[in-house]
Amino acid sequence: MSAKGGVGKSIFSAIFSLVLSEKEDVTLIDMDIHTMASSKLFGFEGKLHEVSKNGIEPFNIGRLNLISLSGVVKNNYVILPGGNQSSVMESLISFSNLKGNVVFDMPPGLGDELLVLEKLANNYSPLVVTTPSKVSIKVVKYLLDYIEKEKGKKNVSLVVNMAYFNCDDKIVKPFGSVNYDELKYEGYSFDKIVEIPIDPKIEDYIGRIQDYSGEIKEKIKNDFLK
Repeated sequence: MSAKGGVGKSIFSAIFSLVLSEKEDVTLIDMDIHTMASSKLFGFEGKLHEVSKNGIEPFNIGRLNLISLSGVVKNNYVILPGGNQSSVMESLISFSNLKGNVVFDMPPGLGDELLVLEKLANNYSPLVVTTPSKVSIKVVKYLLDYIEKEKGKKNVSLVVNMAYFNCDDKIVKPFGSVNYDELKYEGYSFDKIVEIPIDPKIEDYIGRIQDYSGEIKEKIKNDFLK
């Protein structure tokens, strides 16, 4: 999740879910009912979910199961007033055949999606995604204030996406560094702080993200599962 758009939440959620699914059943739910990026990442754009007696059946990628509104509306855009957004999201979750642990790919902001998540999954573990950008950090603090200081969440992890890239075995940080001491001083605490590298090759895997095995995946695997 993130209060800031454009920080790479969907790609991170997709690869994170793929890593988890190497050991267990996982359901990835795309909560962004307007852009529905997850289905595009995995190559399910334009395809429909099947429906069984158990509910909406997810798209399957090995042990990873994907639920997206695009599996209901295909390639059509969706424009909904606020109240209807919550109803659609709740229905998507309630009527789906969920398997194993659930990962929610949240849209940016502090809107209905977050309230729906808290209503249906109050014991969630937040992975807050940002970039090193000072603007991104400032915006993400609104979300941290809400989930840590307002809701009292103690199991928050901070994911700094696009933090660096390797250039001839030298670490380069084109967007600067996050001042973690300042965040700590301001009262924020994290279970984990994980910096995710920039990998230009990731663009070649849009539509087949399940085939990606580069350094982003290795970093997630090493920092979250070991």
